[in-house]
This record gives sequence, structure tokens and C-alpha cells, in this order.
Amino acid sequence: MKSFLTLKSVEGVLALIRTFAPLDTEKVPLSEAAGRWLAEDWHAPEDLPGFDRSTVDGWAVHARDVFGASEGAPALLECVGDLSMGKMPGLIIEEGQAARILTGGMLPEGADCVVMVEHSRPVSDTLVELVRSQAPGDHVIYKDDDAAKGALLIPAGRRLRPQEIGLLAALGQTEVPVRRRPRVVIVSTGDELVPCSEKPAPGQVRDVNSHSLAAFCRAAGAEVELAGLVRDDVALLRETIGRAREKADVVLVSGGSSAGMRDHTVDIFTSMPESELLVHGAAISPGKPFILARSGEKCLMGLPGHVGAALVTARAFLLPLLLHLQGGEEKFRPGVRARLTRAMASAQGRRDYVRVRLSRTEEGWAAEPILLPSGLMSGLVHADAIVICPENSEGLYAGEEVWAELLA
Repeated sequence: MKSFLTLKSVEGVLALIRTFAPLDTEKVPLSEAAGRWLAEDWHAPEDLPGFDRSTVDGWAVHARDVFGASEGAPALLECVGDLSMGKMPGLIIEEGQAARILTGGMLPEGADCVVMVEHSRPVSDTLVELVRSQAPGDHVIYKDDDAAKGALLIPAGRRLRPQEIGLLAALGQTEVPVRRRPRVVIVSTGDELVPCSEKPAPGQVRDVNSHSLAAFCRAAGAEVELAGLVRDDVALLRETIGRAREKADVVLVSGGSSAGMRDHTVDIFTSMPESELLVHGAAISPGKPFILARSGEKCLMGLPGHVGAALVTARAFLLPLLLHLQGGEEKFRPGVRARLTRAMASAQGRRDYVRVRLSRTEEGWAAEPILLPSGLMSGLVHADAIVICPENSEGLYAGEEVWAELLA
């Protein structure tokens, strides 16, 4: 029987993942850029909004003309006209004058603040009383308050959210340089597997991992192709992985990663061109039989066959890889503080990923461990979050506060 190499820690595996080069850059239309990772630092090509504008409906004035104004001592100003939206002002505000302005309207020359319409009283068609003192800049956005020309607005490696898309649109960007989506080919191995469309015979099971892992990869921004099911045949598996390597950035093999006599993934990975075995065994549970190899610029990854272990390992290692290839990284994983409803034992030297069900109590969130084998789908379907027991711990106590990472 083949033995595992020295088990790599989670941090050790992640360090190796970061040695893969990010993918090349492509330009996509702004309408298709949401969720992609910016490939280059992006600087403002011009000032934004590009002109001084009002933030309220009111009166454009010079601040000195309303200095000290109040309900009992209003400032009486001459109304010299209305300012149209979307047009250059056709007037200049002189001493003692005011002009009506709407929210977003361009501030006319001579004015340096706006008095809200609520603080005005019309006297006649040509006179208005203003009852609020204002300072220069009150209720005004200056031409470069949102962005000054040349300023760094979005750094490379930022995932483009709706707010970044809006900023790009505001500054006239119709194309955006982003990292190419990773191409992932998934290979499922095992004599016991049949397509999910077929009824299994005794001793057989439907292929689950291809579909769950494909959904996982697509959610992380990858393009996915399923290479089909491959029986435990060395020549056929080598041929399938070789074909997948030619067109993929990441070849993902589900099953065949343990140390059994019939598990050939390591030998096939190391037989690929310019290959280097990086990891054969990770110090996590579930998911110990994890394989990571490099073949030229391509990544070859072997995940356990049990669906629970495969998805936990994907969460621990595949997700960081796919984000890194796109030039990004996770800043944090959403979660909640919760208290365990029961104790959880753990072995020192490995990182345990425990599925939990969350519930609300009067004291806050409670996390109930779901202690089912990693081969059972129900343990994942019923889970709301993952609690991680660190390597240097022998377990967690009932009632202990933990961080529960929410499952998407």
C-alpha cells in the first residue's frame, strides 16, 4: 500500500496554492464585469462629478450674503432666475442675489453654497427671504469630491461589485480589464459510479461529486466541463487526465486520492509533462487524502471521493485556488458568533471542519454539531455553517463560543 507523504498543514497547502501564477487578462464589456476580478489598478480618467453641484433643492447664493440670517432677521435677496438641470448656468450670482437650484444642479459662478428651500420665504416674484446662515461649501459637492483625475479608485485584485460597476459607468468605462475565468475539467473516478440519470444496481451509487463540485466551481467564477465517469483503470484514467490537462487550467479528480492499491491518481499526476507533486495528504478532517500537483502552468488537484470530504476540501483549498487564479483573494468568510450545544473532540495536529445547524436562542445563536459520516449528503444539506477546530486543540467544549462560517 502506498503511504501518504508528510501531511501538509492547511496554511502550508495555501502557501503552495499561491505559487501558481494568476491567469492572463482579458477585456469584457461593462455589462459582463460584475463578479469578475479587476486585473489592473484603475485610476480616474477625469474629475467626478466634473462640476460643482447642489445636494438639495434650494437657493444658490454667496455665503456672505446670508451670514447671520435667522427667522427673526432674514436675509433679503434678489431672485435672478431658475437654474435648469443638465445645462450650464446662464447667469452669474452677484452680491445680494440668489437663484433657484434643484438637487444635482450645477452651481453657478459667484455662488459658493446652497440654502435649502425649507429655509426660504418668497416675498415677491423677484425677492426671497432666507432664514438660515450658511458657510461656504454647505450643500455642495465639488467637482472632484467623488474622484480627482489620476486618483487610484479601484486596486487590482478587487472583485467588482455593483458599486464598482456604478463608479466605472460614472467615468465612462465601457470595457474593463479582468482576469480570465479559470477553466476547470472535472473527472470522477470509481467502478461503483453511474450517471445520475441511471438507477444504480446493487453496490453502485450515482455520481454526486461531478455535479456538486461543478456548482461549487461555477459559484467561484470558473468555467466548468465534466469529463465523465472513469472506472478504476490506470490507462483510461491517464488518457482522460491528459486530455483534460490540454484544455484546462485546473484538472479536478474526484476519488482515487487515498493510499489504496487501486488509487492511481498520484502516479498519473506525476507522469504528466513538467510535473511536480506538491501535496499528498493534508492535515484536515474530513479531507485528509488530498492531492495537489503542478504540471507546467496547470494545476492538478485530487479530492476525496466522499461527497462531504470533497466539498470541505474544496472549501478549504479549491476556492482559494480559483480566486487566486483570478487575481483575487477572500478577505473574510461571513459567519456568526454561536455557542456549541455539545462538546466536539478533535485530534491535535489536524484542523477539523465540523458541520453545524444554527438556531436562535434568547442568548444568541446556538450551533448544533452534525456528527454524520462524510459520505452522507444529509450532513451537508442540513448544515448551515462550518465550525473549525484548530490544529492545536483537543476539541471544543459545550457552551464555548465559536465562529460559525456560513455555508452559501
